[in-house]
Amino acid sequence: MLYRNAMLLGVCQFLLMVSVAVGLSFNGLIGKAMSPSLALATLPYLTMTLTSAALTLWLPRIFSRFGYARSFAIGALLGVMGSLAAALGIWLGSFFIFCAAGVLMGAYQASALYYRFAAADSVAVQSHKSTAIAWVLNGGIVAALLGPLLASSTVDWFEPAYLGSYIAVAIIVILALPITFFMRLPERQPISASTIPFSTVLALPAAKAAILFCAGSYAMMMLVMLASPLAMDHCGYSAADAASVIQWHLLGMFAPSLLTGKCIARWGAIPVAGSGAIVLIAGCVIALSGIQLSHFHWALLLVGIGWNFMYMGGSTIIAHINDGPSRLRLQSLNEFITFAVMTITAGTTGWLFTHLEWGGVLVMAAAFIGVMVLFIVFERWQGNKKVTV
Repeated sequence: MLYRNAMLLGVCQFLLMVSVAVGLSFNGLIGKAMSPSLALATLPYLTMTLTSAALTLWLPRIFSRFGYARSFAIGALLGVMGSLAAALGIWLGSFFIFCAAGVLMGAYQASALYYRFAAADSVAVQSHKSTAIAWVLNGGIVAALLGPLLASSTVDWFEPAYLGSYIAVAIIVILALPITFFMRLPERQPISASTIPFSTVLALPAAKAAILFCAGSYAMMMLVMLASPLAMDHCGYSAADAASVIQWHLLGMFAPSLLTGKCIARWGAIPVAGSGAIVLIAGCVIALSGIQLSHFHWALLLVGIGWNFMYMGGSTIIAHINDGPSRLRLQSLNEFITFAVMTITAGTTGWLFTHLEWGGVLVMAAAFIGVMVLFIVFERWQGNKKVTV
């Protein structure tokens, strides 16, 4: 089957996103309960994204040495250990252990970032690569439905609250281990790409746009996503309500993948990613219009859809670069920058929410995306380049 590897990686993506759904639903609330200050509520997420950012520049070497499948298996094992460490931190009431668990979970999520690139490398025809990426992201659709349901239904499995949710995550993530043995993934090219200067890969057509679409969409989506449970808690909504909003958000993130690949093949990656920026801004505007539960649902749904268009568009631009070493170098640079800005976002969301409140966070996210799009338009106009991706 042409997309066999992509389908298996989509299953792994599903397992990953189930674990992510639990983290998105409860990480900030647990941090708020354990931390000495609301400004530190998102610190556990900071340790996760910081680890992922630090590993992104090393992962290409790891994949070259051990191969995709073995590296993915190691990542899943670290994810199991991280989930159990988080459960231990909750059981002992230790904010330090809960934050430290983010290091292991960050390593797992960093390895999983390459699911989409492994799927793209598995197909030889350029026009099939965006579809292979879409198959991977499709795994998030089912996770969007089941992940928050798992989160809310396992909150009270054990005492204290949330302990059962992270034990359930460990059970879910361990299922990824046997799946890796059924993959027939191509060998990763030797990392001679490390000798290529970053200035050279940034000069590639649309390279800057690809990085901005991937990193910018992830950072601003995460800012809104992490702040929303804090805002809902402030408005008096329950943990179950927060999980339902995250469910809508994850549906927005992954359900469009059924069509995004076809849209990119027809209209190009950059136009689709640009339309995603408009949708993301629209989500922020809806959130600013009220604090009813429906406002949170629709706002986070649109923010997720906007992220999907931008992230898939940026990823496709990178996957279509023909020169192998340059593509690998740009992949590592893109993942590093993406998680570096995510780390900054995760580390500052609690502080920003404390000082700017919900409305200020939304205005900041919308303004950043708008400025980013204007920069891309100006950069492409200034260079007078016509790039078809």
